[in-house]
Amino acid sequence: MTSSGPQKLSWRQTWGKPFDFLFAAAGYCVGLGNVWRFPYLCFENGGGAFVFAYIMCTLLLGIPMIILETSFGQYFRSGIMKTWSKVPLFKGIAIACLVCIFHTNTYYIVVLAWVTKYLVSSFSYTLPWSVCGNPWNSENCVQFLNRNTTSNATMHANATNAGINTISAAEEFWTKEVLGKSSGIDDVGSLKPDLVLYLAILWMITYFATFKGIKWSSKVVYVTATLPIILILIVLIRGCLLEGAGDGLYFYLVPKLHKLGELEVWVSAATQVAFSTGIGVGTLVLLGSFNKYNHNFFRDSILIGVVNGFSSFLSGFAVFSALGFMANKLGTTVENVAKSGPGLIFIAYPQSISLLPFPQIWSCIFFVTLLFLGFDSQFVVEECFVNFFIDSSPKIRSIRWHREIVTALMCFIKFLIGLSMLTEGGIYVFEIYNRYAAAGWCVFLICLCEAIAIAWVYGLDIHFEAMKDMLGNFFGSWARTWLLISWKIISPVVCAGIVLFYLFGVKSLKVGDYVYPLWAQCVAHMMSLSSVIFIPGYAAYIKFKSGKSFAELRRVVEFEDKKKKIFDDEACVPLEMS
Repeated sequence: MTSSGPQKLSWRQTWGKPFDFLFAAAGYCVGLGNVWRFPYLCFENGGGAFVFAYIMCTLLLGIPMIILETSFGQYFRSGIMKTWSKVPLFKGIAIACLVCIFHTNTYYIVVLAWVTKYLVSSFSYTLPWSVCGNPWNSENCVQFLNRNTTSNATMHANATNAGINTISAAEEFWTKEVLGKSSGIDDVGSLKPDLVLYLAILWMITYFATFKGIKWSSKVVYVTATLPIILILIVLIRGCLLEGAGDGLYFYLVPKLHKLGELEVWVSAATQVAFSTGIGVGTLVLLGSFNKYNHNFFRDSILIGVVNGFSSFLSGFAVFSALGFMANKLGTTVENVAKSGPGLIFIAYPQSISLLPFPQIWSCIFFVTLLFLGFDSQFVVEECFVNFFIDSSPKIRSIRWHREIVTALMCFIKFLIGLSMLTEGGIYVFEIYNRYAAAGWCVFLICLCEAIAIAWVYGLDIHFEAMKDMLGNFFGSWARTWLLISWKIISPVVCAGIVLFYLFGVKSLKVGDYVYPLWAQCVAHMMSLSSVIFIPGYAAYIKFKSGKSFAELRRVVEFEDKKKKIFDDEACVPLEMS
């Protein structure tokens, strides 16, 4: 077998430096999911118990699937459509991934719009979420400032005992000023003009960071992937020095053993691993395709999984130390200090920041961190989406400025859809995207199909030969055994179990105490179905169109006398070897 692999198409870009892939993939994986999503899932799933489940899911599912996707992409060095066309029956995986990427790119940047709102507000003389008396505050608002923390905490406790529903200034800022939260998904309300402006600016930044392709975006990622780590460490160190931080860290690190027996904790942990690593949406396949043929993807994949898990772990320290500090100031427990959900980090941390000396400085540092964490993931996902069209269509590639035009068009379309999440009822639309459109059971079904396609249909013997050819002696027998068990047994079983849990054991979709109406829950599941429907749909299409048996459609690539024949999936013409 030649060591050069399939022919590298001359019009496709490649990473300029050996570490470009590692930084881009790590920047993609280490994002808002680690600082925004991980803490609130950890908070509502028993703290330390969730951390243990998260680590186990990373080892058993996350890292093996990262290796599977990057190795498959690096070997064929094509777009996700051409890569998955090597397993014709499962080419629909590529389309499913594209739909998931579209959904992810559309709603993920909305979180950045919220972050921008907080960042801009951080330059106020008095942080607006630290005091009552603003136009959006109600008569039940309670503020917690250093000079009167004790009296306000006492007032809060007395009001609670008297049956009066008090609400913190930070929570009212989030629900009424940032979201303008309506009564439900039926009550759309009006757009929030400032958030619309921030979203437009963020999409412009995304465009200028990606319109030249990976040669340009890889340079941007070096900054967006490293600076947040430094900022997280600053916030972490400051948080651990706060009074009462130990209570929050105890909740975070010491598991409640009975929680480990709850299936929902493990499902939430696996969902977070899938969300933060980005498996099941095709992005890692594409990033791997830009590697040189002999790049050590195996080493990088393990590093990416470890860095992602470690970043989540560090972020938990920063957030839970702040929760402990706030609980100490309010005279309550960590469990009761704030409501869980997507807004946890926008309520708990800003409120604790307001109690620090020079809160504006700490607030700026924290929200700049969130912005950078979100940007690198947004850039990489947008790059993946745009490359799908450029890789798949010679007609598009023949147009001058084709990359610039396609990128601008995609950014504008997703900006328009994102406006639906910036209305007063937008948080309810956002949660459908967050839990179903690009997460939940659809991602695990895609991962299940990926494992079956490569391990059981395409054939691990062939893929292992390809991996050995790319890695040389680095790919030893221990790695072969580990991955064989993971890809053939553990990953399919885990993914199938989670899909069944979501479809038959999941609770009703809720935001706080609000339960979605039946029609909205049906829409949520249809959003998941909008991607995975293409997997069986395309399999049926290619079967009837070709008239071939399932055995004949197993794969396009065959090995004969150590020489590989790669056929174009459309013309079936052998490509020359480089």
